[in-house]
Amino acid sequence: MIQALWLWRREPKRRVRVLGFCAFGAVIAQGILGGLTVLFFLPPAISVAHAGLAEIFFCLNVSIAVMTSKWWSSPGGASAPLGVAPAILPALVYAQILIGAVMRHLQAGLAIPDFPLSFGRIVPPFTSTAIAVNYMHRLGAVIVAIAVVAVASRLLAARVLRLPAAMLIAAVIAQICLGAATVWSHKQPVITSLHVMTGAATLALSLITALATRRLASERSSRRANAFVASEVPA
Repeated sequence: MIQALWLWRREPKRRVRVLGFCAFGAVIAQGILGGLTVLFFLPPAISVAHAGLAEIFFCLNVSIAVMTSKWWSSPGGASAPLGVAPAILPALVYAQILIGAVMRHLQAGLAIPDFPLSFGRIVPPFTSTAIAVNYMHRLGAVIVAIAVVAVASRLLAARVLRLPAAMLIAAVIAQICLGAATVWSHKQPVITSLHVMTGAATLALSLITALATRRLASERSSRRANAFVASEVPA
């Protein structure tokens, strides 16, 4: 609430002020979902919604932090076009986190007890919902890893946002290792918690990358427009 009011009074960018109140609304809704989770004894649907909204609340605050930073006001050199991949990446990571939440609240984290194979196979027999959800989470990890490498490679090739790109790759490598360790340790609590935390960090980094590439694209368009106007003005 303090953040929302502070942004409303001091922040000139309207969309950032709106994000502040969205974050305030999200934390209220999160409290309500948390209460319902307790009152109804951890129903999977409400528990998954609670987990999913927590990530949205986190992303709202990450967005506020990025858009009120000094870098956002003066992003420096504009990058080459990077396509839509950076914008799609946060959605892929968020979908993977939601699948993980479904798996966790269905008690399906060890439905497939081995790794990297699944019951000794590449594709396991889908004899239960738990196995299907668990395997979907594993496939999602592969898709996210490929997407992260693709986006990070483009950023590094364009020589822009190198630190977020490197951190994204490091986060995904750590996340895969922690996911494997979670299975091998039979969901040891500390390892499992680190796995969840690193997933949230991956989401934050992908969102920062998406916002930053969009800001650079806007800066590039602005510079081109200014250059065109300057060329049209007679000497």
